[in-house]
Parts: sequence; C-alpha cells; structure tokens
Amino acid sequence: MLSIAGWTPTRADLDRTTARTAAVMASDASPAVRQAAAELEEAVTAAYLRRPGADAELQREAELEACA
Repeated sequence: MLSIAGWTPTRADLDRTTARTAAVMASDASPAVRQAAAELEEAVTAAYLRRPGADAELQREAELEACA
C-alpha cells in the first residue's frame, strides 16, 4: 500500500498511474508486475479521493463520457 505521509496525489498523478497500469496490462508483464501495478493504482485512487470534490469530479467525467 502506498504510504507517503501527507501526500495527496493530483489529477495528473492519477491519470499517469492509470495510464501506466493500462500499459502494463496490455504488455506481456508477469502476473506479479500486473498485480503491483493494480495495487499502486488502487492506492493512488484512494489517496486522490481524499481530495475535496474529487469524487464528484470523477463522477461528472464518467457521466459525460457515457453521454458521448
């Protein structure tokens, strides 16, 4: 689990982590590397959601993408 005291990831951090996870999953990475990428993304997402308004922001974007 990610534990950098006092660090709250930005949206750019979240987007980079998500992109990195997608790249790992699309590669021929080992199951252990895939698991590590998924766990890092989960930790960054959880930390990001502690930001005020982050959940609402992500929900708005998901709704806009669903309408597109």
